[in-house]
Amino acid sequence: MTTTADPLRDLYQSLSGKGAEPLEPDHPYYVPILEGTPEKDPILMLWQRLDWSESESVNLLTGFRGNGKSTELRRLKQLLETNSGAKVFLVNMLDFLLMTKPLELSDFVLSLMTALGQAVEQDTGLRALTHGYWERLQNFLTSEVQLNEFKLDFTPAKLGLKLKNEPDFKERIQNHLRGHLSRLIEDAKNYVVDLVQAIRKEAGDPDLKVVLLVDSVEQIRGVGTEAQQVHESVVDLFSGQADKLAFKQLHLVYTVPPYLQILSPNQGRALGGHPIVSWPNVHVRNRKGVPDAAGLEIMEAIIDRRQAGWRDVIPSDTLRRLAVCTGGDLRDFFRLIRECAVTLSTARIARPDANLDPEMVKRAEEQLRNELLPLAADDARWLARIHVAKDTGLETTDDLPDLARFLDGNLIMNYLNGEPWYDIHPLLLEEIKRHADDHRAEE
Repeated sequence: MTTTADPLRDLYQSLSGKGAEPLEPDHPYYVPILEGTPEKDPILMLWQRLDWSESESVNLLTGFRGNGKSTELRRLKQLLETNSGAKVFLVNMLDFLLMTKPLELSDFVLSLMTALGQAVEQDTGLRALTHGYWERLQNFLTSEVQLNEFKLDFTPAKLGLKLKNEPDFKERIQNHLRGHLSRLIEDAKNYVVDLVQAIRKEAGDPDLKVVLLVDSVEQIRGVGTEAQQVHESVVDLFSGQADKLAFKQLHLVYTVPPYLQILSPNQGRALGGHPIVSWPNVHVRNRKGVPDAAGLEIMEAIIDRRQAGWRDVIPSDTLRRLAVCTGGDLRDFFRLIRECAVTLSTARIARPDANLDPEMVKRAEEQLRNELLPLAADDARWLARIHVAKDTGLETTDDLPDLARFLDGNLIMNYLNGEPWYDIHPLLLEEIKRHADDHRAEE
């Protein structure tokens, strides 16, 4: 059965489902964002560091959820494989971490080793080596740590699922392993060395650079009464215990939450001297809020690659309006375009000749704005300060959970224009002004 062409449906589908997943750099949808200005490109910077590093290294990459960071990690993987001849493994920690509970070194290392082991098994012939480590780990956990729920059918996949999906199990792991961390870390470090040596032997290259890209760690977020504990656990993991996250002969890139960079701006010293690298939102506005033509052209190009006929249903000036009002956040940009497509398609049921009008666009924007609201008065005042100063305005570490909430909720955004700067979500400007007017009226 043939399907009648429908540009609205095609545009909607190109921005959702598989169309919204991370892209490989050779995918038809992929659009370079910062590659035209190499000196400003965080991914090229990471590649250069890794290419020049000889024995082992650790780098941190941060950025907001949904701004294309996972796609850019795939570009980094390609650069390392093509230009550096490296063996690169990319793992998604969403499959191995429970993202809303406090982290401890024990469960993080177990999750990391689980992810690495599965990636190596899928891409090499080293299954026996990885299974040998897991057998030793099972014996360690059942005999010395006395976690009796581990049976003979223990596998890396099963451990990963339990750590991700069972909060009680995760907590038991943390409690039982607090007195055995040295042994756990020593075994993990020995396992990594054995893996790297085996990978080099399999490749016939004793100097092969082996790299592990650890994605989605930045999606750890505090919820409810545990929010501050979750954020503090991440800071402790990547600062107080940073030396445990480096492994001999292995080069690592960890993604980390944006608030880590804000709270610990000199964090790189603990992990080999490299500062945290930030992947920003598309630069659709400058510090004064004036739309940036180059950034808007990138946003148009992203849609061009997905549906070349989009101008037949969405005027160019409307698309640029959506780009500006979402602050260059790709996920929100896609959502607004999809909502406009649905609204117009629905309108055409009664009026086949209907076009996308300002009222339809306004309703889509209001729907997204309502997801960001309501704002408490204290939040509105803080956001107003961010808007004016273009920095986070974090005064004490006690305020970290609120700042992390702003970042997680996309209430504030990060840009890179010479140096990193912050601003509030454009759709909040009217609400911030309203709060300011109400406050003045009360005085």
